[in-house]
Amino acid sequence: MRKLYIFLLALALFLLLSALLWGKDINLNSIWTKSEIVVDGKESEWSGSIYYLEEQKIGLGLQNDTADLYIIVKATDRNTQLQIMRRGLTIWLDAKGKKNKTLGIHYPIGMQEYGIPEVKANPNTEFAAEQQNRFTEMLKEIEILGPEKNERNRISRANNLGIEASLNDTLGVMIYELKIPLRPTNEYPYAVSAGTGSDISVGLEAGKFNREIMRDRMRMRGGMPGGEGGMPPGDGGPPEGMPPGGRERGKMTEPIDFWAKVSLAKVTND
Repeated sequence: MRKLYIFLLALALFLLLSALLWGKDINLNSIWTKSEIVVDGKESEWSGSIYYLEEQKIGLGLQNDTADLYIIVKATDRNTQLQIMRRGLTIWLDAKGKKNKTLGIHYPIGMQEYGIPEVKANPNTEFAAEQQNRFTEMLKEIEILGPEKNERNRISRANNLGIEASLNDTLGVMIYELKIPLRPTNEYPYAVSAGTGSDISVGLEAGKFNREIMRDRMRMRGGMPGGEGGMPPGDGGPPEGMPPGGRERGKMTEPIDFWAKVSLAKVTND
């Protein structure tokens, strides 16, 4: 009996410690949009509404109205920026408020998966121009993951499905913005599938290396990736003001992989 008591006490302490160390939920509130949000990779409509998540080194903000959810991701950490550009960023949406990867918006798709080769220390003009062109093409595509299992669809960033995404850099600060419909319709089949006032979950994933997917992409594009490189070079800087080129080496950074519980704002009478 005494052994059972000690075992149960140890189990309770273990569960308590696990909850304290690994069970910390991120709870955020979406705010009601006060003005039209232009998805341009700038934070002018987000003053005072971005939460900084210190452990993840990410700023995250959400706004919604009756029709759409808007998300902003702000990254000032250089390693975080490179993770996003090299291997892409996926925003997962679970209307049930859990951690199910129901619908994902993959943008940018990522230099490695897109087959953009590594930046050389002193690239020649032909190499630099080719890489710049492929980088520009990458930023023109959005990949939709789901809602069906293993479903992947590429769409143009200039689409008529109600999904908008933009990535920009100003003075070393990377800003990502996303707009996605709340409710699916015949016109907008890809949506959060939640209404105002609902509790949903939003997941962020970047920096994970998926060999199988990348092999498939390279096979389709007729080439192999060049390795872990930096941003594309160029006199005027990469497209949309992304961080400048150059190979960066150093310690490996943990992939970005976390979920936040989000309460969507309700209709206001203002």
